[in-house]
Amino acid sequence: MRWTARAKAFSVVAATLILTSFGIVGSVGEVGEDEATEAIEGTSFGLIAAEDALELLRAKANDPGFVLLDVRTPAEVAAAHIPGASQLDFRDPAFVDALRKLDRDVTYLIYCRTANRTGQAWRIMGDLGFDKVYDLGGGITRWIELGYPVCVGEIDGDHVCQVEAYAERTSHDAGHDDVETAPRT
Repeated sequence: MRWTARAKAFSVVAATLILTSFGIVGSVGEVGEDEATEAIEGTSFGLIAAEDALELLRAKANDPGFVLLDVRTPAEVAAAHIPGASQLDFRDPAFVDALRKLDRDVTYLIYCRTANRTGQAWRIMGDLGFDKVYDLGGGITRWIELGYPVCVGEIDGDHVCQVEAYAERTSHDAGHDDVETAPRT
């Protein structure tokens, strides 16, 4: 039997829904970095819970071998983005070409609104030879629900950030007088 692209996509979605309903696939917010990474058959790709992502950002705040990558549209990014993020628009026709230009030796933490686009993006990145990519479970929606820091405005333009002290100042914020640092708790 010959499968069309639409039939294949439908079968994947149906299987995911069935597995989710029986609890075989956990919810994104409940998956830690280790469990998610192990679940993806021996690769270092994986979902990472927002709480673990915050710890990862703290540990890698000034590491040049680490990139926080927002794959949403420019308008979404301007509405709110995680401090220190770079941006590549998943919906841009040149997205895959832009990914091809990225350093494969770097560790990436990718995110979007709810982790739908990043699920697709990390699969593409895997196909392109990236082997150190984390996908923020629940996306920026979960990040904001937890009260974690965000910036409002364009990444490379005027913006205001409230930065939790996962770093005194990230390289993204260096030189910005508009950064407000949240007090340590």
